Amino acid sequence: MLSKPIYESLPYVYFAVGYGLITYQPSFFASFSGSLFFIAGALVWTLRSHFRRTDTKFNRQNQQSISRWYELKPFIMFLLAIVLMTWVDHNLVMLLAGVLIILATWILFLRVHNRYSKTNLFSHNNSQNHK
Repeated sequence: MLSKPIYESLPYVYFAVGYGLITYQPSFFASFSGSLFFIAGALVWTLRSHFRRTDTKFNRQNQQSISRWYELKPFIMFLLAIVLMTWVDHNLVMLLAGVLIILATWILFLRVHNRYSKTNLFSHNNSQNHK
C-alpha cells in the first residue's frame, strides 16, 4: 500500500510525466504516451473528486446524467493546449492555446469550489429563493 503523500500526489505525477513526454522531444510516440499519462491523471483526479464531494444534494442536480466528457473536459482542454504549443509554432495557435488554458483553469476552479463548499459560487440568488 502506498503512503498517503505518494497516493495523494499520483494524479499530479501523471500530469507532470505526460507534460514532460509531450514537450521534451516532440514525436508521435512521445506525444501519444504523454497523452495517455495525462488522461490517466485526469481520470484519477475526477474519480477522487467525485467521491470526496462535500457539496449539498441541491448542487448535484442531474448528477446521474453527467457524462465522462463533462468530467474530463478541462483536462482535455489542457492537453490540447499543450499539444498545440508543442507541435505548432504560430502566434495564433499560441493565443488559442492560452485561451484554452485559461478556460480550463476557470472550469476547474468552479468545479473545485462548488464540490467542496456547502454553497454554490453563483447561487446567492438561488439560496434566497429556496428559503
